[in-house]
Amino acid sequence: MKNNYINQINVLQNKLNIQLAKKFENKIDNQLTAKQVLLLELIKIGVTSTKNLADKLNVSTSAVSQILNKLENKGYVERFINPKNRREIVLNLADKANQYFNDLASLEDEINKEVYGQLSLEDLKQFTNILEKLHVIVKENS
Repeated sequence: MKNNYINQINVLQNKLNIQLAKKFENKIDNQLTAKQVLLLELIKIGVTSTKNLADKLNVSTSAVSQILNKLENKGYVERFINPKNRREIVLNLADKANQYFNDLASLEDEINKEVYGQLSLEDLKQFTNILEKLHVIVKENS
């Protein structure tokens, strides 16, 4: 019985994600892969060295460097030599990445209004509680 609900949840989540992607695909930059976006998000919150990025993602520094090269070539990342330690390269988001995050925030606002905003307050509370429980489960099992 429980498995039927879990399967139904998975199917519905996938359908929702596909519907949202179709509806809003023209409003966001589709040039980036999931890993590239993850790297940009880490740089945005202050992880600015290749080694630290590799540690956070549990991958090799060469794998991170390859992704960073692509991001730099696309104009999303800038690399600078740290003036305090000339052996260290510091990463910064370029204007294109900042614009990407601004566009993403606008898109999230639009989705929140058009989709989640149509739910009742009670539904939103229940949904929030369920997501918080799932977050705790995943965190405890990590």
